[in-house]
This record gives sequence, C-alpha cells and structure tokens, in this order.
Amino acid sequence: MNILIPIDGSAGSKRAAKVGLRIAKTHSAKIILFHVISATGHKRKKWMEEGAKKLLSLCTDAMVKAGIDADNITTIIEEGDPAAEIVETAELRGMDRIVIGTHGKTGLKKLTGSVTEKVLRHSRVLVLVVPPKYEME
Repeated sequence: MNILIPIDGSAGSKRAAKVGLRIAKTHSAKIILFHVISATGHKRKKWMEEGAKKLLSLCTDAMVKAGIDADNITTIIEEGDPAAEIVETAELRGMDRIVIGTHGKTGLKKLTGSVTEKVLRHSRVLVLVVPPKYEME
C-alpha cells in the first residue's frame, strides 16, 4: 500500500499524519509526505523551500520514532495549486490512498473552497478525510 499525506503544518495535517502513520504501520505501507508551496503570485523563495524541508523533516523524524522504517518514507515539495498538485501526484505515483486533514471551515471561510474539498471532487484515488474533532487513542 502507498499513502500520500499532504502536510502543511496545520493541526488538520498533523491529525492526518497520525492517521496515516497508523494505517502505514498496520499495512506495512510506504508513505509520501507531500508539501505544496502555493503559487499565489509569489515565486518559490529560498525561505519557503527551507521551511517546507524543515516541516517534512520533523514529520519524518516523528514517524521514524513511532516505528516506520525511514526507507518507507519519501518527502516531496512541489509548487502550484495545492489541490491540483495533490491529485496529480497521487495519480502519477500510484498511490492507493490520500490521507488528508480538514480545517472544518464553514460559512464565508468556505466560499473559496477548501483544498480537501477540491481533492475529494477531483481525485481518482481513495481519499480519507480526517475531521477536525477526530482524536486518536
């Protein structure tokens, strides 16, 4: 099994990483930790890249400490529209599952459309959405 876990540093992505970790341990899965530098009028800057690398490194270290073999974890940083990059990477890399968190936004905050919602609408890969109130034992 191959699992793609988008990581953006939010509480939602941390919950998703914990769920992905549990699935990976149960099924001896390979994990791709994935970060997208959003192309919102800014060119990819060195500090963005460094921050993304640090974020993915911390997540990798935590997963290794929790018992995942480091050889089973890959990190990828892309630039572009987060939802489109997640969907495309999952398909191109033959992922079996995307495990993604959500912020649980409603009302005006949701009008722009969440990344998770866009991934759900466009993915051909199974998507597991971890809700904001989910707590693991």
